[in-house]
Order: sequence, then C-alpha cells, then structure tokens
Amino acid sequence: MKAEINRHIDVLDGVRALAVGFVVWFHFWQQSWLTPSAGFRGSLSAWFGLEGFGLERFVRHGYQFVDMLILLSAFCNFYPYARSILLEEPWPDTRTFYLKRAARILPSYYLSLGVMAAVLFAEGMSADGFFWKDLFAHIFCIAPFFPDTCLGTNFSGALWTVQIEVLYYILLPWIARLFRRQPVLTCTALWGCGLASANGILIYKADMIRAMENHMFTFAGCYANGMLLCMLYITLKKQQGENRYTRLAATVLFLCAVRHLHGMMGLLGGEDRLLVQLGQRFELSLTFCGILMGLFFAGRWAVRIFSGRIMRFIAAISYNLYIWHQYLAVKCKGYRIPFWEGDTPPNMLGDRLWMGKYQILIIVVSLAVAAVLTYGVEKPAAAFLFKRTGVKSREGL
Repeated sequence: MKAEINRHIDVLDGVRALAVGFVVWFHFWQQSWLTPSAGFRGSLSAWFGLEGFGLERFVRHGYQFVDMLILLSAFCNFYPYARSILLEEPWPDTRTFYLKRAARILPSYYLSLGVMAAVLFAEGMSADGFFWKDLFAHIFCIAPFFPDTCLGTNFSGALWTVQIEVLYYILLPWIARLFRRQPVLTCTALWGCGLASANGILIYKADMIRAMENHMFTFAGCYANGMLLCMLYITLKKQQGENRYTRLAATVLFLCAVRHLHGMMGLLGGEDRLLVQLGQRFELSLTFCGILMGLFFAGRWAVRIFSGRIMRFIAAISYNLYIWHQYLAVKCKGYRIPFWEGDTPPNMLGDRLWMGKYQILIIVVSLAVAAVLTYGVEKPAAAFLFKRTGVKSREGL
C-alpha cells in the first residue's frame, strides 16, 4: 500500500523547533558561558562509534543550524511547486505566494525594527549617520550586502537571515519555473553559484570572511538541495510503500547523518572556524538532507518525537523567537538583569549562580515575548492581510 502524500509533513515542526532551539542556545551560551556536559560515554557507545558524542559541539556551534533553517525554507516553499510537477496539481499562483510570504514575515520583522529603532533613539544612538544607513538597509533587506551594516549593525544580529530569505522569496517563483523546464540546468547553476562564490571568498577575500560568509549567493547550493529533496521525497512516497525495512533503513540514515554532523562540527574549533564553516556549507546541506530524509521515512518514533505538542508550540513561535532572542539576551545583560556589580561580567568571573539565573531569565523572557508577538501580532496581522487580499490562509507546511 502506497503512503499518502500529505501537504503537511509532521516531523518538520520538530526539525524547525530544534534548529531554532540550537541557534538560540548558541546565542545564549555566548552570553552566559553555561556549557552542557551531557553525552555518550563508555565502552558500549565507543563500540558503536559514539565515544565523545555530546551536546557541547551542537551548542558551541549552534549557528550551523541556520543552514538547516534555510534548507527547510527552500524545501517548504518549493514543496507546492514540486507537487505540481510530480502530482500534476495546479501551479501555485505567484501573487498568492508573495502575499502569503509577506503576511507571514513582514509584520513581525518591521515591528522588531520599529521597537529596536525606538530603543536606539532613547539611548542616543540615532545621532550617528550610520544609524540611518543601518536602518534603511534593514528596511529594504539589503544589510548583508554591506560590510558595515552586516558586522556593525545596532539591530538584532539575527535579522540578516530574514533578509536573505526575503530575497530568496522574491526569486523563488521564477527559479521554480526554470526548474520545471530545465531541472538539471537550474540545479547545476545554483550549485555552481554556491560553490563558486564560497571558494571565491575563501581564495580572494579570506580577510573579509566575517562580512561575506553569509552572503546570499553562498547559500545557492543549499536552496538547490532543498528543492531536490522535495522531488526525492514525493517520488519515493509515490513509488515505494513503507514497511519495517524502509523504516529501519531511514532510521540508520538519520543516525549516520547526525553522527556525521557531529563530526563536521568538531572541525570548527580552530582559529579558522569561519573559513571551515564556509568551505563545508555544501556538505553541511547534504548532511541535513540526510537527516530529513531519515526522519521522513523513519516511522512512528520520529512522528511522536518531532511532532509532539511542545515541538509544535516552539515551531509556531519560532519566527519571533529567532528574531528576538539574541537582542533580548544582550539587552538583559547590558542592563544588568539579573543585577551584577563591577566592570567584568559575572560569566567571565565564573559566577555560576548568576549564570544560572541569567540563563533561566532569558529563556523565559524570550519564549514569553515570542509567544505574545506570535499570537498577538504575527497571526492576527496575517489573518487581516489574508482577508483584505482575499488570499486563503491555509498552507501545507
């Protein structure tokens, strides 16, 4: 019996929640220095090749999961187009696609810019001419293209990802049309763009790696892999019924991909961390593809773990959590909340009591702010815009 090809893939909620969670944890770790020590140890784990496998690498290098979020975005947004190509469903309307994406991300994004700009005004930061360049670059989603607004922004450091995604959304309907006509040529061009830009930066602009590593073009291969993952998922769902053997193979694929991801993160500990990160971006996207493919076909255990209530809730508020968590963590510490004395931050003095209080505080505050803004701003604003434009709000992913 062939599996039903649902419009909503349940495990993606959990993947999105965990990916955002590791990015958030990394930024919190940067401020608190609290490092997890849980991991696999002992002869049995060593026999399976798991010796030294722990959470520390995922936290210290949690920024790598931004690539997973971009891959998820490529997969989810191309999914309706892939269904049209393979299942002969109606081709998605371009105007509807743009309206849905705008309603989904722009209200929360521009609200965050407004609030952050107001805080900068109150703190006297607007007198500098750079403030206006920084603000307008963020308004028009082009800040990652300029070294000063990329590295020296006074807004949340997490907003660059949203801007990269906005530019991708603008191009996606046209990339999808090209893919429908020339899939090999389209993917080859995207792979070439990603690899050429990454290697060009590594060879000729290594001294500017911090400003250029997250350039939109370096993610082109990741977008292509997300699109191909859509096609592969639907093709396998159409042609292969699931059974215990396919579920076992998928589980093994998932575990091997996670193990490989752990090994890749182990290469990021040196001084050339950014060079390594950019150099392995394409391989990283393939590793994330392996994780996703494993979860898609792993069966009940994957669905239970990755689509539970907690995962669905975090996935629902993940966008605002991503936007605000770093900003709130930095502001709380800068305003000495919880209170600390002296000129040296408590985490640098090894004050674990303060570190623990601060970690709990920023987790609670970030989740609360994300929940309030999601259900008080993001969803009502999207519903209002859908109603005014006559767009159906139902989305598959």
